[in-house]
Amino acid sequence: MAATDEQHSKDSGVNGRSVAALVAARAVYAINWLNIGAIYSLIEPDLRGGVAGLGTLTSSFFLGIGLLQVPGGILAAKWGPKKVVVLGILISSISAVGVSLVSSIPEAAALRFFVGVGMAFVFSPSIVIVASYLGHHRSGANVGLFNSAYSVGGIFGLFGWTIIASLTGWRASIALSGAIGVISGILVVFLVPDEHDFTFKVERSKLYSIIKDRRLILLGIGTLSLTTGNNLISAFMTYYLHTSLGVATLVAPLAAALLISMPIFSALIGGREYDRMKKPRLLMLTADLGMAGALVVCSVHNLYAALAGSIFAGIIFGVGLTTAFAAAKDLNKEPKQYDTLAISWVNFLSLFGNFGPPLVFTYLAVTLSYSAAWLGGAGIVVVLLIPLLFLSEGIVRKPS
Repeated sequence: MAATDEQHSKDSGVNGRSVAALVAARAVYAINWLNIGAIYSLIEPDLRGGVAGLGTLTSSFFLGIGLLQVPGGILAAKWGPKKVVVLGILISSISAVGVSLVSSIPEAAALRFFVGVGMAFVFSPSIVIVASYLGHHRSGANVGLFNSAYSVGGIFGLFGWTIIASLTGWRASIALSGAIGVISGILVVFLVPDEHDFTFKVERSKLYSIIKDRRLILLGIGTLSLTTGNNLISAFMTYYLHTSLGVATLVAPLAAALLISMPIFSALIGGREYDRMKKPRLLMLTADLGMAGALVVCSVHNLYAALAGSIFAGIIFGVGLTTAFAAAKDLNKEPKQYDTLAISWVNFLSLFGNFGPPLVFTYLAVTLSYSAAWLGGAGIVVVLLIPLLFLSEGIVRKPS
């Protein structure tokens, strides 16, 4: 009995360190995702791109992170999730360091594409590893934990990095975030045991089954509705407040930081409610409608509306995104080793589609006004939530 207790204690310690390493990597991942939008007002005088330049950087990032979602899931099956997570962290982090050396928006956009490519390899495989430690039956809780880590990192990326960039210059701050990313990858190498780096041969028929699954497609488009609103606020709010409302550089990231900080709590609540209700359509429709409302509030041209819209968007985003990825795992009809691919497919639909909305937003902001741009974003969110009306409730009991 004593030997058993000792082994259990040892396993618990290893599991705790492994989850902590992956959660830390997720937080750093958020910093490298979000800090460009936060400090763009410092970058723009150097690279001279205006709001259109920010739209280009945002779109190129989502092109990279979206395109490689499914290939990342396939590689995780072939090589093991740990190896793919480490590869993704290193690609995104080294590319982030490269951004600090650019001299033009096109150069920065090319490297931001590769930051996105690297991040495409991180999320889904990490969820599967965390689930192997915390229990596959707690889908909502596992995703909620991971999304909360993203929010913690996002606060540093949006607010903390503005301070760092103001003190050290934008180039040094971007290089620093990339270097921290490399360190987080090294921690995953040493703290996550190789025994959990399981592999399996992907059967083409099962892969096609996932890609053709009507419920996963509807869920992915509904998730795109949610992420469109969130990504427009996180990418453009800081620059909008600084250039259009005249908010000081160090204060402007506050709204976007509020957006990101709210899911620290709402993601965990959303995970608990999802595990209790198992009704992804209801939860996702509620979140998407709330996101559209938040963008409408942001269209009112004053600071208080921007803050209120950002807070509300952050609360509902945590609930909705946790629901989306927990449901992707639970709706997958194939054996549980294919959960990574199911999550990757939904993530592909929800991220690749974000390539277009930033370009629409910048066009409306330049030709009409920022109010028109926020309302245009709300319209896109409403259109994209329509497929959720056809998503049937009910969770699949998959084979092991």
